[in-house]
Amino acid sequence: MGDQESATAAAGMRYLREELTAMRPRAIGNRPRATRVHGQPPCDIEILDHLRSTRSELIETTRILLAGEPCRNVPPPPADEGIFQWAADATAHLAEEKRQVREAIAYGKVLEQKILTGDRRVIRTHRCPACRCYSLMWRAPIERAVCIQDECRDELGRASQWELRQIAHHHVTSRPQRAAN
Repeated sequence: MGDQESATAAAGMRYLREELTAMRPRAIGNRPRATRVHGQPPCDIEILDHLRSTRSELIETTRILLAGEPCRNVPPPPADEGIFQWAADATAHLAEEKRQVREAIAYGKVLEQKILTGDRRVIRTHRCPACRCYSLMWRAPIERAVCIQDECRDELGRASQWELRQIAHHHVTSRPQRAAN
């Protein structure tokens, strides 16, 4: 991820943090309701889990990639927004394969951010890793992208399904091919 992509990822983290602190509107109606023992959480727990997992996964991956390297023990930033740039800076000196691992994880997290905020169109901009067509659709119930091409099927005749990490890996590893064309 370059500086522009890190800035985009950081902006996504800031947006999620703002969403996290926003109170949810309460449903208003005249139907009788049961008395609640506990109130509604003041934030979306799924967003909080995403923020926590993004930070911990990027820190863990960066430390694994730096294992065996000369001492470059730079502590991660205290704010979530700087975690993408920190990971990019810490791994900038590594071989291309190791940088691609970090880039794929970071890009997968950006895709998760987009889907979490309701932007499922982001999947349509990626090629299917199997048939290379722009035919992916996000299916929320199975939390995967599905290729809608009739020819793109697995051994059982089902539509090809892809996790976000697989789409991110394919996106990052196919960059040199896109740049050459």
